[in-house]
Amino acid sequence: MKSMICSKIKLLLFVFLFISACSKNEEIDNKVTMLVTTNVRGQLDPCGWKSNPLGGLPRRLTYINQIKQSGTDPILLDAGDALFDSDYLLKQKLPSAKLKAKTVAESTAKMGNYIYNVGQYDFAGGYTFLKELQTSFNANFISSNLFLKGTDNLAFKNHEIIDNNGIKIGIFGIITDIPSMVNELELKDPVLVAQSKIKELRPQVDLLIMLLNASIPQLQDLMPNFEGVDYVFSSRETGRTRPETSQKEGQPLRYGTGIQGKYIGRLDVTMSDKTKPVFDVTSEVMAINFYENRLKTLQNKDPRKPLEEIYKNNRSVLDMVERFKKGAADSKTDMQGVENKSFYSLIPLNGGIASEKGLLKLVDQVLETCEELDKKSTVKT
Repeated sequence: MKSMICSKIKLLLFVFLFISACSKNEEIDNKVTMLVTTNVRGQLDPCGWKSNPLGGLPRRLTYINQIKQSGTDPILLDAGDALFDSDYLLKQKLPSAKLKAKTVAESTAKMGNYIYNVGQYDFAGGYTFLKELQTSFNANFISSNLFLKGTDNLAFKNHEIIDNNGIKIGIFGIITDIPSMVNELELKDPVLVAQSKIKELRPQVDLLIMLLNASIPQLQDLMPNFEGVDYVFSSRETGRTRPETSQKEGQPLRYGTGIQGKYIGRLDVTMSDKTKPVFDVTSEVMAINFYENRLKTLQNKDPRKPLEEIYKNNRSVLDMVERFKKGAADSKTDMQGVENKSFYSLIPLNGGIASEKGLLKLVDQVLETCEELDKKSTVKT
């Protein structure tokens, strides 16, 4: 377990150094950072393993503040299903669930311009409740294919264009299903609407982002239809995309960050020439990190001598050294001359990130109130 934790710490340190190196060599006005959550499901506090619970709004706020304090103004995105843990709730659970949803909307609105794609689970409190959150807290809900029933009027804002450090980013949201109880709205074809948005937004922006609320089987069918989108952040499926995950060629890069806000997906993009495509260097950076760490481990036997001398009597280790050095060199060569690059990392909101005290106090109070509401509802039932 300790070795796994050390490896993760080393990787995060490597990511930090990589991004810092880019900052030294590139002008700040051609870099953008996106922080993404998916499937938060109304979770306010850390959860998971008792020995190392992950997530929680207070830790998320701390991490976002750390990014801001470093001089970066991150784009804050949520792909959907942020507010409730199901698309249908028992009547006795609704008061506490709504309070948690309200706390998510209110707290994240204070973190910055949080752009939310409306997901299937977000309707558990009803369409009217979502509009109330939007009005009360200026919650930035978007959806490109949700319309008021029987009209051509959008239920929410259909897209957002942000100019961040000289880079124009277009963001739109798609949902594939809504609960049957939502009688006020109708859902238009996800593929047709998405393709229409791509045609509309692509000429206007440097990067095009789609927030997609869809199941895994739907994702497999839908993804080939989104040519022209650079990145897809998806919710409703429960898995998280690890940085080393192979992506399908010819499709947008797709990322999910798991459930309950345990992780934040971070995407750092540098654009030096907007006429050229962006090259994802995540696998190259991961490979360099792997090979160089393995070489350092071998070097620990005697830091004063070259590896070739240390293992001169061990042919198999020398072959390994050669492979590691070549792998690192090849990965560095692949990144040479790349003017536009993106790097994806998955940030665990673990105990190493302190909970912001003010929000922690609020969350504790809310959870205590939720417990009381549930008890009262149970007694009435």
